Amino acid sequence: MPNRYEREIEEILRNLDNGEPKSTRGPRFNERARRKSGSGDRIGTRQRRGFSLHLRVVDWFLVIALAAALFGGGYAYAQGEPDLLTGIVAVIGALCLVLMVIVPFFSRSTAQPNRYKVTPLTRNPLSHLAVRWNLFMLKWRYRRRRDH
Repeated sequence: MPNRYEREIEEILRNLDNGEPKSTRGPRFNERARRKSGSGDRIGTRQRRGFSLHLRVVDWFLVIALAAALFGGGYAYAQGEPDLLTGIVAVIGALCLVLMVIVPFFSRSTAQPNRYKVTPLTRNPLSHLAVRWNLFMLKWRYRRRRDH
């Protein structure tokens, strides 16, 4: 029984290395699908998406507040003393922080109540990197355990 699991895990790891998704229909169906698809060089090539930054409104407020704080502080340090521009930048940063706290309350009140509670997956620019790291660690643990 454990040999069967080891073979399954090795096949999954081989498919991850090749970049091919594992089909749940079995090896015969996979061979037929490869023959029907035409050239074999297209198998395993994935089209990469460009870098996209999808931030919520609250996240944008935080980014603007941090940028305003850094810019205002740097400008005040370079000038030697605060002036009207640094005061305006400080007000913008503080306003963004206040809006960052208030906006989620308004968005919750306008949303219609759902019968089912569904939490969407939150993706950030590092999620792909985190997934690849976790897969690497699983492979490494499995290979280390297999060698002992």
